[in-house]
Amino acid sequence: MKTLPVAGLLLLSLAACSRSGETSAPADPATRAEPTAAAPAAPATVAAQGPARLDGFGPLALGSGVDQVRSSWGKPLQGEVPDEGCHYLHPQGDAPEGPWLMIEGNKLVRYDVRGPGVTAPGGGKVGMTLGELQTLYPDRGDVGPDKYDDKVQHLRVRPAQEGGAVIDFTVGAEGKVQAWRVGQTPQVDYVEGCG
Repeated sequence: MKTLPVAGLLLLSLAACSRSGETSAPADPATRAEPTAAAPAAPATVAAQGPARLDGFGPLALGSGVDQVRSSWGKPLQGEVPDEGCHYLHPQGDAPEGPWLMIEGNKLVRYDVRGPGVTAPGGGKVGMTLGELQTLYPDRGDVGPDKYDDKVQHLRVRPAQEGGAVIDFTVGAEGKVQAWRVGQTPQVDYVEGCG
């Protein structure tokens, strides 16, 4: 075995140390491999949540007392509410398309929409066809007749859980949604509003 003199070993050590401080020329950007971060998960497609919800509308929750409804709305509401009877409140100056807030027993129990400006929970809206609604609500929607007009149908969307709210879409003779409502039973099924 051949031994190197101590001076040779020192020279080799110094050479190795000086090289570790050197930097190599950067690689061509087109060929340089960049560290890869984990790709972010694709966002789920979720319909924007509007003011209409299964549990209420805007700042209001189904079951809220009439005083809370008036104070939470943020604008004056038209309509007087008798002590225990059924009555509607609606925003002053707003279009007649709604929302119309049904109060019964001094609590918010339902709201009605009659125009295309508000989307129902799940995506339905005035102007859609029955087929479009059935695509949006495939598992819980039941089609039934209107009480008075045999050319009008209703798509009643059952609650996702026991005791939850129901959505009822009125589909006119031309096959398009004319109005919809969300509410608790039995009030959501009142055919003539409070009548």
